[in-house]
Amino acid sequence: MKYTTQHAAKALEVMRRLLPHVAERREYLDLIAILETPERWKEAHDQFSTIRVQITLPNEQKKKQDSEAYFACVAECAAKTAYNCSGEDAPFDDDSFEWLLRCEREFLAELKKGANQALVTTATNPPPSATPPAPLSHL
Repeated sequence: MKYTTQHAAKALEVMRRLLPHVAERREYLDLIAILETPERWKEAHDQFSTIRVQITLPNEQKKKQDSEAYFACVAECAAKTAYNCSGEDAPFDDDSFEWLLRCEREFLAELKKGANQALVTTATNPPPSATPPAPLSHL
């Protein structure tokens, strides 16, 4: 695949759109700053390594498979995409952008699953302070 500025722009859009749904981390904010400036895309290789070491590997050791873990995959692929767009030597895998889109879909599915679980939990276990509904006997 020939990487273009559109690939990096899409990676930036994905990161910005999904970031509010996870814990804010310096590694992610730094990646967004790199994605915003084409002259910095070559820095994305090191940022990928930082995300891998600081976030992904600890998640894997803990066997985490929540939205935070899925977002780390998104961030890794966004970093790979940015680096590939830089035109520097030794690019990441040619399908890094496709993996970014796949990880985005998996993250959104996990987010939806988590939201659905929260709704079920709230519906079946209302907070103790919740006032029960008035009886409908007057109808």
